[in-house]
Amino acid sequence: MEAKCLKINLLFCFSIIYRDISSNYFSGELPATLAKLTTLLEFRIEDNQFSGKIPDYIQNWTSITKLMIQGSGLKGPIPSGISRLRNLTDLRISDLEGPEDAPMPQLNSMTKLHTLVLRNCNISGKLHDYLGTMTSLKHL
Repeated sequence: MEAKCLKINLLFCFSIIYRDISSNYFSGELPATLAKLTTLLEFRIEDNQFSGKIPDYIQNWTSITKLMIQGSGLKGPIPSGISRLRNLTDLRISDLEGPEDAPMPQLNSMTKLHTLVLRNCNISGKLHDYLGTMTSLKHL
């Protein structure tokens, strides 16, 4: 199934709060209509075959609490606007293709973060000191 089918199905469903399309064979770029899902609380797209970069529009999902982009086929780097997602409690991004030496995203505004997984994302440099002061972070 191509992402085009997903676009048609989501065209008029802007009040969705949970979207799990994990472990399918979706391909193509994520549809731009997903940008309108501003009430989204949870988004999971693990184990698919998408292409293109992680879209910048995810920074507009400011209500989201769980974001899981693992083994999705998407490319990095992780958008810098991810720091706007201050309600995140669970952030899991892994297996990104794309440029090496990507900077570590600024996550210090995510004070509710409980679980952080950034595996195989081509991030380089030092870990930020603020990670040690994030008191709600339990899984790193």
